[in-house]
Amino acid sequence: MVKAVKTHRPYNGALRTEQARMTRGRILEATRRLLVSGTYSSVTMEDVATEAGVAYQTVYAIFGSKLRLAQSLIEIGFPHVAGALKLFDELGPADDPELGLRTTAHVSRLIYELCADLLRFMRESGDPGLLARYRDREEQRLIGMIQHRVPALLERSGRLRLGISPSESVAVLWALSGPDQFTKLVFDRGWTPARYEEWLGDALVNTLLEPARQSRSERT
Repeated sequence: MVKAVKTHRPYNGALRTEQARMTRGRILEATRRLLVSGTYSSVTMEDVATEAGVAYQTVYAIFGSKLRLAQSLIEIGFPHVAGALKLFDELGPADDPELGLRTTAHVSRLIYELCADLLRFMRESGDPGLLARYRDREEQRLIGMIQHRVPALLERSGRLRLGISPSESVAVLWALSGPDQFTKLVFDRGWTPARYEEWLGDALVNTLLEPARQSRSERT
């Protein structure tokens, strides 16, 4: 009688890798839901495990600590920013400065729709490391304001509002287009992102630009 020979299934590394990736993603999604709706100090690793539907040992094995989990969430939270900022490259040197300001409003909306919750969490977490990363992002945003084409458009147009210097116009752009405005109006007051974009565009134009001069035919 010939005995059946036991065979072993080949180890499916690709499947195991995909399962690990999906588990990690599920944990990060659960963490985001909990952290943006609660507070950093109140959320535990056990809460995350329950929300994600995994054992808490799995969460610890993958991330090690709550801080590392939060940092991992932040590291993957901003992939869309570079694409949104490319819209500034479409502005020409002779374009209407109002177009530049409304492009700023549109870019701000595109960015904050997908990450304003994370930015607010970073600012309000109470963790010094996360707060430092938030402040660094805001400093980089200010540097970006200086480098993109809108301030140059304002200065070349001759329409920069009287009493506002070119350097002050950058500060105004940075302040009005910051994440706080989005979170207060959209999250706290229930505005739609489209309404936020419209308001921000109007606010930038009215704050930074002198009214466009009417042609003679328009005045008569």
